[in-house]
Amino acid sequence: MNVIARPDPSPLVTFRLVWRTGAAQDPPGQGGAAWMTAMMLASGGSRGLSYKQILDLFFPMGVSVACQTDKEMIAFSAEVHRDHFLRFYDVFRGMLLDPGWREDDFERLIDDAVNFLEVGLRGQNDEELAKEVLYQEIFSGHPYQRHSAGSVESLRGLRVEDLRRFYFDQFTGENLTIGLAGGFPPGFDELLRSDFALLPSRNPPSQPSPAVRNLDENELILVEKPARGVAISLGFPIGVRRGHPDFPALLLAASALGQHRMSSGRLFTRMRQLRGLNYGDYAYVEYFPGGMFTLEPGQNLVRENEIFQLWIRPVERQQAHFALRLALHELENLVCGGLTPEEFDRTRSFLSKYVNLLLKTKVDELGYAIDSAYYGIPSYPEYVRVGMSALTLESVNAAIRRHLRSDRLAIVMVGREMAELRDAILTDAVSPMTYNSPKPDEILEEDKLVERRRIPLRAERAKVLPVDEVFAREA
Repeated sequence: MNVIARPDPSPLVTFRLVWRTGAAQDPPGQGGAAWMTAMMLASGGSRGLSYKQILDLFFPMGVSVACQTDKEMIAFSAEVHRDHFLRFYDVFRGMLLDPGWREDDFERLIDDAVNFLEVGLRGQNDEELAKEVLYQEIFSGHPYQRHSAGSVESLRGLRVEDLRRFYFDQFTGENLTIGLAGGFPPGFDELLRSDFALLPSRNPPSQPSPAVRNLDENELILVEKPARGVAISLGFPIGVRRGHPDFPALLLAASALGQHRMSSGRLFTRMRQLRGLNYGDYAYVEYFPGGMFTLEPGQNLVRENEIFQLWIRPVERQQAHFALRLALHELENLVCGGLTPEEFDRTRSFLSKYVNLLLKTKVDELGYAIDSAYYGIPSYPEYVRVGMSALTLESVNAAIRRHLRSDRLAIVMVGREMAELRDAILTDAVSPMTYNSPKPDEILEEDKLVERRRIPLRAERAKVLPVDEVFAREA
């Protein structure tokens, strides 16, 4: 067990408890076991208190417990005023160390998880759907293939006993990190350590993790569903994560190509600003879920294996083929031509300052500290600033050539009339772009190249998938 304690005069006390386990450790045929175990702890009550009783106690304190389950980590966090924190902690400790495991809570939370997959993702969120299908395709045959919440089939097959077993096996003291910050009294961190020493002190069993498959050609997955626009995500696996010598360079390259929710990147400029194709276009070297809901990346989403990814926000159906070609065109320009000196200087300066904004709350600060311990790097702001200062234009462009590419991609598109789009892509049909207002000659000339850009693709690697089949069964 590791305890990160950061006392300060704040009137708030911040907790962040992270277990180094997650959906990658779901037993075979039990996708969603980690997700549901975490939800039973956070939203299922303790042995002594029902979940409703806990909510009634927390309401006047103005506190709640947040829970997040990913492939390699399960995190619980909360922030409470120091006037209430001992009463809160007494309940919180019971939730995590002595869960209630009630059948009615289990059934309620299973229904919530199924609703999340069927309605939240399949029905209402085409952009996140495209991202998660992309991960399924890239990590086919790997524990990362299944969604962290599992599938409708696997969730319906779970029993409370399965979750109790997962808890007993995986929630050990050996893989727990406790983050504590704010105005807690002296010695409270030792009380935390003593209380959570009740967990088994052993290394949990682990599922074998095979190598990520090699994408040797382009693959296209088109998810058919009623929608006005078409959401696009594309990418490929990369062997670079925090701590790798080339991570700062690729972080800079991705930012220059498409910093999340900002208008400074090439993709945003070329696709939205100059052509008005959509709301925004961005690039990532780390997993970034929920992009439309947040401006900053989350913490405790560490991955042993990452992908390089482009997020093309929904475009009009008739412009989808052109938008895909344009995104590939811009990616190819980056890979072949690298960054310009101006892009390099501007982006390096931006990232060196922007990184400080990522730790604006104590919850964020503790999350980044736990992630840095996982990766074996200094504090994230220091890691990024030092990394940026060591870069040159030549070193960044060399890293781009080593790790990035514009072929051998997995491409996911979500929308209507996907069979027709598949045929158009396979036959290299011309996809002319039309505008409602005049455009510069430079753009119109480039469009003539883009509208005929070939996307190498074999018919057997291009499939149309009905949306009802996504997350329906265990992968």
